[in-house]
Amino acid sequence: MERPQENRRLDYLPKLKLPLWQRKDMFCMNTDTVLLGEQMVVKSGESVLDLGCNNGALLLYASRFSPASLTGVDLFPEALALAEENMQINGLEAELICADLAEFRHLPFDVIVCNPPYFKTPDTDSINKNSFLAAARHEASCTLETLFAAGGRLLKDKGRFYMVHRADRLAEIIAALSESPLTLREATLVFDHRTHQATAVILELRKGKLGPVRFREPLWRPENVESSAENAGLQQ
Repeated sequence: MERPQENRRLDYLPKLKLPLWQRKDMFCMNTDTVLLGEQMVVKSGESVLDLGCNNGALLLYASRFSPASLTGVDLFPEALALAEENMQINGLEAELICADLAEFRHLPFDVIVCNPPYFKTPDTDSINKNSFLAAARHEASCTLETLFAAGGRLLKDKGRFYMVHRADRLAEIIAALSESPLTLREATLVFDHRTHQATAVILELRKGKLGPVRFREPLWRPENVESSAENAGLQQ
Protein backbone atom coordinates (compact mmCIF):
# COMPACT_ATOMS: atom_id res chain seq x y z
CA MET A 1 0.00 0.00 0.00
CA GLU A 2 1.29 3.47 -0.92
CA ARG A 3 1.81 5.96 1.86
CA PRO A 4 -0.26 9.17 1.52
CA GLN A 5 2.59 11.33 0.11
CA GLU A 6 3.53 8.64 -2.43
CA ASN A 7 -0.03 8.70 -3.79
CA ARG A 8 0.26 12.38 -4.73
CA ARG A 9 2.14 14.41 -7.29
CA LEU A 10 2.56 18.12 -7.90
CA ASP A 11 1.79 19.27 -11.45
CA TYR A 12 1.26 22.67 -13.04
CA LEU A 13 -1.50 23.98 -15.29
CA PRO A 14 0.04 24.42 -18.75
CA LYS A 15 0.63 28.07 -19.76
CA LEU A 16 -0.71 29.40 -16.45
CA LYS A 17 1.92 27.50 -14.45
CA LEU A 18 -0.36 27.31 -11.42
CA PRO A 19 0.56 24.44 -9.07
CA LEU A 20 -1.92 21.58 -8.78
CA TRP A 21 -1.72 18.63 -6.40
CA GLN A 22 -3.20 15.45 -7.86
CA ARG A 23 -3.83 12.00 -6.43
CA LYS A 24 -2.76 9.04 -8.53
CA ASP A 25 -5.84 7.03 -7.56
CA MET A 26 -8.21 9.79 -8.74
CA PHE A 27 -9.01 11.26 -12.13
CA CYS A 28 -6.07 13.48 -13.11
CA MET A 29 -6.09 16.55 -15.31
CA ASN A 30 -5.83 15.51 -18.97
CA THR A 31 -5.81 17.15 -22.39
CA ASP A 32 -9.57 17.71 -22.39
CA THR A 33 -9.39 19.41 -18.99
CA VAL A 34 -6.78 21.81 -20.36
CA LEU A 35 -8.71 22.52 -23.57
CA LEU A 36 -11.90 23.26 -21.65
CA GLY A 37 -10.02 25.44 -19.16
CA GLU A 38 -8.44 27.44 -21.96
CA GLN A 39 -11.67 27.85 -23.95
CA MET A 40 -14.08 28.87 -21.17
CA VAL A 41 -14.84 32.58 -20.82
CA VAL A 42 -15.68 34.21 -17.49
CA LYS A 43 -16.26 37.93 -17.09
CA SER A 44 -14.75 39.76 -14.15
CA GLY A 45 -17.18 39.70 -11.23
CA GLU A 46 -19.16 36.66 -12.38
CA SER A 47 -19.92 33.66 -10.17
CA VAL A 48 -18.56 30.28 -11.28
CA LEU A 49 -19.65 26.73 -10.43
CA ASP A 50 -17.69 23.59 -11.31
CA LEU A 51 -19.89 20.49 -11.34
CA GLY A 52 -17.75 17.51 -10.33
CA CYS A 53 -14.81 19.72 -9.41
CA ASN A 54 -12.45 16.89 -8.35
CA ASN A 55 -9.06 18.50 -7.53
CA GLY A 56 -10.17 21.99 -8.57
CA ALA A 57 -8.25 22.30 -11.87
CA LEU A 58 -11.11 24.05 -13.70
CA LEU A 59 -11.64 26.41 -10.76
CA LEU A 60 -7.98 27.41 -11.09
CA TYR A 61 -8.51 28.10 -14.78
CA ALA A 62 -11.60 30.20 -13.95
CA SER A 63 -9.63 32.19 -11.37
CA ARG A 64 -7.62 33.96 -14.07
CA PHE A 65 -10.72 36.03 -14.96
CA SER A 66 -11.11 37.51 -11.44
CA PRO A 67 -14.57 36.05 -10.76
CA ALA A 68 -16.70 37.22 -7.84
CA SER A 69 -16.86 33.70 -6.44
CA LEU A 70 -15.73 30.14 -7.09
CA THR A 71 -17.83 27.14 -6.07
CA GLY A 72 -17.15 23.45 -6.59
CA VAL A 73 -19.35 20.45 -5.91
CA ASP A 74 -18.22 16.82 -5.85
CA LEU A 75 -19.38 13.42 -4.58
CA PHE A 76 -16.16 12.70 -2.71
CA PRO A 77 -14.87 14.47 0.43
CA GLU A 78 -11.35 13.30 -0.49
CA ALA A 79 -11.54 15.17 -3.81
CA LEU A 80 -12.81 18.30 -2.07
CA ALA A 81 -9.97 18.16 0.46
CA LEU A 82 -7.51 18.12 -2.43
CA ALA A 83 -9.35 20.99 -4.15
CA GLU A 84 -9.22 23.00 -0.92
CA GLU A 85 -5.45 22.46 -0.71
CA ASN A 86 -5.06 23.58 -4.34
CA MET A 87 -7.08 26.72 -3.68
CA GLN A 88 -4.92 27.54 -0.66
CA ILE A 89 -1.54 27.09 -2.38
CA ASN A 90 -2.74 29.44 -5.14
CA GLY A 91 -4.06 32.06 -2.73
CA LEU A 92 -7.71 31.49 -3.66
CA GLU A 93 -10.95 30.97 -1.78
CA ALA A 94 -13.71 28.67 -2.98
CA GLU A 95 -16.92 27.26 -1.57
CA LEU A 96 -16.51 23.48 -1.82
CA ILE A 97 -19.58 21.31 -1.27
CA CYS A 98 -19.98 17.55 -1.01
CA ALA A 99 -23.27 16.62 -2.69
CA ASP A 100 -24.99 14.43 -5.24
CA LEU A 101 -25.59 16.44 -8.40
CA ALA A 102 -29.24 15.43 -8.61
CA GLU A 103 -29.89 16.74 -5.09
CA PHE A 104 -27.66 19.83 -5.12
CA ARG A 105 -29.40 23.19 -4.63
CA HIS A 106 -27.82 26.65 -4.55
CA LEU A 107 -28.41 30.23 -5.62
CA PRO A 108 -27.91 30.40 -9.42
CA PHE A 109 -24.55 31.12 -11.06
CA ASP A 110 -23.41 33.17 -14.04
CA VAL A 111 -21.14 30.41 -15.37
CA ILE A 112 -21.03 26.62 -14.95
CA VAL A 113 -18.13 24.44 -16.12
CA CYS A 114 -18.03 20.66 -16.25
CA ASN A 115 -15.84 17.84 -17.52
CA PRO A 116 -18.45 15.07 -17.09
CA PRO A 117 -18.17 11.28 -17.34
CA TYR A 118 -17.85 10.27 -21.00
CA PHE A 119 -19.20 6.73 -20.96
CA LYS A 120 -22.58 5.16 -20.39
CA THR A 121 -22.64 2.81 -17.43
CA PRO A 122 -21.80 -0.73 -18.60
CA ASP A 123 -22.63 -3.88 -16.70
CA THR A 124 -21.33 -3.78 -13.14
CA ASP A 125 -18.52 -6.21 -13.90
CA SER A 126 -17.03 -3.71 -16.38
CA ILE A 127 -17.00 -0.70 -14.04
CA ASN A 128 -13.66 0.29 -12.55
CA LYS A 129 -13.31 -1.03 -9.00
CA ASN A 130 -11.80 2.30 -7.98
CA SER A 131 -14.86 4.36 -6.99
CA PHE A 132 -13.13 7.67 -7.82
CA LEU A 133 -12.32 6.58 -11.37
CA ALA A 134 -15.66 4.84 -11.86
CA ALA A 135 -17.54 8.07 -11.06
CA ALA A 136 -15.24 10.10 -13.32
CA ARG A 137 -15.64 7.81 -16.33
CA HIS A 138 -19.15 6.34 -16.15
CA GLU A 139 -22.54 8.03 -16.01
CA ALA A 140 -23.97 6.06 -13.08
CA SER A 141 -24.45 9.19 -10.96
CA CYS A 142 -24.26 11.82 -13.70
CA THR A 143 -26.20 11.10 -16.88
CA LEU A 144 -26.56 13.79 -19.53
CA GLU A 145 -30.16 14.28 -18.42
CA THR A 146 -29.12 14.73 -14.77
CA LEU A 147 -26.33 17.11 -15.79
CA PHE A 148 -28.54 19.34 -17.92
CA ALA A 149 -31.34 19.37 -15.35
CA ALA A 150 -28.80 20.58 -12.79
CA GLY A 151 -27.52 23.18 -15.24
CA GLY A 152 -31.00 24.51 -15.84
CA ARG A 153 -31.64 24.66 -12.09
CA LEU A 154 -28.30 26.25 -11.11
CA LEU A 155 -27.68 28.68 -13.98
CA LYS A 156 -28.97 32.24 -14.13
CA ASP A 157 -31.14 33.26 -17.08
CA LYS A 158 -28.82 33.80 -20.07
CA GLY A 159 -26.02 32.20 -18.04
CA ARG A 160 -23.32 30.13 -19.78
CA PHE A 161 -22.48 26.46 -19.33
CA TYR A 162 -19.14 25.19 -20.69
CA MET A 163 -18.45 21.48 -21.07
CA VAL A 164 -16.28 19.02 -22.96
CA HIS A 165 -17.39 15.61 -24.17
CA ARG A 166 -16.73 12.92 -26.76
CA ALA A 167 -17.47 14.13 -30.29
CA ASP A 168 -19.19 10.86 -31.19
CA ARG A 169 -21.87 11.55 -28.56
CA LEU A 170 -22.86 14.95 -29.93
CA ALA A 171 -26.20 13.67 -31.24
CA GLU A 172 -27.06 12.25 -27.79
CA ILE A 173 -26.07 15.54 -26.17
CA ILE A 174 -28.34 17.53 -28.49
CA ALA A 175 -31.21 15.11 -27.83
CA ALA A 176 -30.76 15.45 -24.06
CA LEU A 177 -30.62 19.24 -24.35
CA SER A 178 -34.01 19.24 -26.08
CA GLU A 179 -35.56 18.07 -22.81
CA SER A 180 -33.82 20.71 -20.68
CA PRO A 181 -33.87 24.52 -20.22
CA LEU A 182 -30.42 24.73 -21.86
CA THR A 183 -29.66 25.35 -25.53
CA LEU A 184 -26.53 24.86 -27.61
CA ARG A 185 -24.93 28.16 -28.70
CA GLU A 186 -21.31 27.35 -29.65
CA ALA A 187 -19.34 24.22 -30.49
CA THR A 188 -15.63 23.63 -31.05
CA LEU A 189 -14.54 20.28 -32.45
CA VAL A 190 -11.18 18.87 -31.33
CA PHE A 191 -9.36 16.76 -33.94
CA ASP A 192 -6.62 14.15 -33.59
CA HIS A 193 -3.60 14.67 -35.89
CA ARG A 194 -3.09 10.93 -36.19
CA THR A 195 -6.57 10.00 -37.38
CA HIS A 196 -7.88 13.37 -38.64
CA GLN A 197 -11.08 12.51 -36.78
CA ALA A 198 -12.88 14.67 -34.21
CA THR A 199 -12.40 13.07 -30.81
CA ALA A 200 -13.89 15.71 -28.51
CA VAL A 201 -16.19 18.70 -28.62
CA ILE A 202 -16.23 21.77 -26.39
CA LEU A 203 -19.70 23.26 -25.99
CA GLU A 204 -21.10 26.54 -24.77
CA LEU A 205 -24.70 26.16 -23.63
CA ARG A 206 -27.04 28.97 -22.59
CA LYS A 207 -30.07 29.09 -20.37
CA GLY A 208 -32.69 30.70 -22.54
CA LYS A 209 -34.53 30.39 -25.79
CA LEU A 210 -33.13 28.55 -28.80
CA GLY A 211 -30.83 30.59 -31.03
CA PRO A 212 -28.35 30.10 -33.87
CA VAL A 213 -25.43 27.75 -33.23
CA ARG A 214 -21.92 28.98 -34.02
CA PHE A 215 -19.12 26.56 -34.85
CA ARG A 216 -15.74 27.96 -33.86
CA GLU A 217 -12.42 27.20 -35.54
CA PRO A 218 -11.48 23.59 -34.71
CA LEU A 219 -8.70 22.68 -32.33
CA TRP A 220 -6.05 19.98 -32.78
CA ARG A 221 -4.61 17.70 -30.17
CA PRO A 222 -0.78 17.60 -30.01
CA GLU A 223 0.68 15.22 -32.61
CA ASN A 224 2.47 13.25 -29.89
CA VAL A 225 -0.20 13.15 -27.21
CA GLU A 226 1.68 10.96 -24.75
CA SER A 227 4.83 13.06 -24.91
CA SER A 228 2.91 16.33 -24.61
CA ALA A 229 0.88 15.01 -21.72
CA GLU A 230 3.96 13.83 -19.89
CA ASN A 231 5.81 17.12 -20.41
CA ALA A 232 2.84 19.16 -19.25
CA GLY A 233 2.21 16.96 -16.24
CA LEU A 234 -1.02 15.51 -17.64
CA GLN A 235 -2.45 12.03 -17.40
CA GLN A 236 -4.61 10.73 -20.22
